[in-house]
Amino acid sequence: MQNVVLLTLLALLGTLPIAALVVLAMRLRRLRATQAEAARQAAAEAREQFGRDVHDLVSSRLWLATLRSELAYRLADDDSPLRPALADVVQSIRQASADIRNVTRSFRDVSLASELANARAVLRAYGAGCSVEATEAELGDEISAVFAIMVREAVTNVLRHSRATLCTIEIVVRGGMATLTVSNNGVDPSTPPGDGSGLDNLRTRAAELDGVVGTVLDPDGWFRLIAEIPCRGGDRR
Repeated sequence: MQNVVLLTLLALLGTLPIAALVVLAMRLRRLRATQAEAARQAAAEAREQFGRDVHDLVSSRLWLATLRSELAYRLADDDSPLRPALADVVQSIRQASADIRNVTRSFRDVSLASELANARAVLRAYGAGCSVEATEAELGDEISAVFAIMVREAVTNVLRHSRATLCTIEIVVRGGMATLTVSNNGVDPSTPPGDGSGLDNLRTRAAELDGVVGTVLDPDGWFRLIAEIPCRGGDRR
């Protein structure tokens, strides 16, 4: 009996180094996996930071440059030699903006406050008044970013497709729902309902957050873009 026990102990002692090696190999695999994930996250964060820097430094200014160039084009006389040159400038800036969007492909940290300030500045340069009632503090980051893009697109449409003298931007949070309304006058009441790739893009972004986007054109020429997105968790008041 003692011999059996001794033999068993010797056998166990003989397998200990193998078991230790197996455990060590498993730990090494886990460590490598952890390091790979950390490297992936670091790369993703670097890409996000690059996208934020590009947007903050270039994208917003290009948008303003596009609208101001379009305004100059519209103000130039039909027979002015400046019109073809301005048309080329507008097209070049639009292409640059599109290229930047394709590179960054990130809108998480778009600043709603900056887009509202840009809207005021551009509309005033156009000769239209702009009234803003908004409280960004009540919105979560995702909704704030989507609303910022919607404000930019809506103001672009105001300048391109209307003779507006007044534009109002309102953001409210009520009953767990965040609502953005951009209204402007100066639209031909016979204009077909709003459509196109820009509006489709806004609808897609809203749908990603379970929201909706709609448009209304009143008989008196007032046009409204309305976006509603439900607040979630920390987004609720």
